[in-house]
Amino acid sequence: MPTYEDIRAYFDDSGRFKEVVSAAAANPIVTGFTLDVNPFWSLLYDLENGLIDSRPWNWDAFWENVRLWRSGWWRSVGSGPFFPFPMSRNVGFQGFRRRNLSAKVAVWEEAMAGLGIGGPISPLILTVVHRPLRSHEGEKNDSPDDQTQLQRLIRGLSERGADIRFEERPVARFAAATAIASQGNSTGTIGGILRDKSGNCFGITCDHVATKGDIVSDPAGMQIGKCIASTKRVLLTKPNACDPAVLRAPHPFPGNGPDLNVLDCSIIALQKGITASKMAGLAILSSGQDVVLDGAKTNQTRHKLGSLAIGYTFRDGASDFCFRDSIELLPQPRGPFGGTLGSWLTTMPTQGDSGGWVLTNDQPPRWAGMFYGEDGFRGFLIRAKWVFDWAENEVGPGLTF
Repeated sequence: MPTYEDIRAYFDDSGRFKEVVSAAAANPIVTGFTLDVNPFWSLLYDLENGLIDSRPWNWDAFWENVRLWRSGWWRSVGSGPFFPFPMSRNVGFQGFRRRNLSAKVAVWEEAMAGLGIGGPISPLILTVVHRPLRSHEGEKNDSPDDQTQLQRLIRGLSERGADIRFEERPVARFAAATAIASQGNSTGTIGGILRDKSGNCFGITCDHVATKGDIVSDPAGMQIGKCIASTKRVLLTKPNACDPAVLRAPHPFPGNGPDLNVLDCSIIALQKGITASKMAGLAILSSGQDVVLDGAKTNQTRHKLGSLAIGYTFRDGASDFCFRDSIELLPQPRGPFGGTLGSWLTTMPTQGDSGGWVLTNDQPPRWAGMFYGEDGFRGFLIRAKWVFDWAENEVGPGLTF
């Protein structure tokens, strides 16, 4: 897939997508926006560029399927026109892949014409995420109920293009657990260790796990270090308006504020004698890449990198926080099926896994990102390059793994 930088750049250059997100963000049920590569475009790109062996393909059957899609039978399935079956994305291992979003794919354009879609269509799919719908009964205000708001949302955007989807999801939350200990501190995961030129060791985790000044202990209660730096998250001042087109990005970048967040990180100055697994460095990331998360709660779990969450709301108690450009972490089923059947065969990271490092399957692995939030069906990570740059800014350049 294209890199996440490529996807973000495509959004920044797309006036139409920006108009869509700003219009949708005004609806009170909308909580976020994601962008991902259309799997149909990706398949045709690979075929046309010789990245997949085209010999097994029956092109007569392919064009017959295009005619079926055009007839509209997929609308009754509810999974979208280009990926109608709830199959798992776990179809063989996939490492980093880069594709050119601006490249002309002749078969793609023919297929779109066969579907009756006039004009150019984006190789990306924009998903407008809304929170679970609530009943209007018992509410003491005159605002429209959620179902009415959903109808307004779909009516207002459905004519904007076939590359826009709507999806109801649980509200995302930070993935720290509350300890039973008398201090009432949060618990999470120290995902990995960085070292400076003097050999000092620094554990990296999330700000909502440990804040500057906190004493950090292991599960047995033994003190292992002290938090010496942490990011400060800024609140979303206007509820349900996490608009990636208009909210001001942090400067300098990466950072947090004035309107939204990119980081949720803290640095633990560790006591001597701490060891860590060997890593090859920072990873370059693309959608669909196979990765592994090692969390304190769920241990080692297998995942694929998913969509780019260009603007996404996270809830902490009664407070909302808007995060920009997080990456979805999709659990891998131990079988060929997705949907409800596939979810029975997966393990989702959960409360207590915040701060866990996400690593590639290379040997030795590379650091892909840091897990910090979930909604029960998917996780979210901050890319490792941003965490690493922030850490070097706090403790000095020359950090190593």
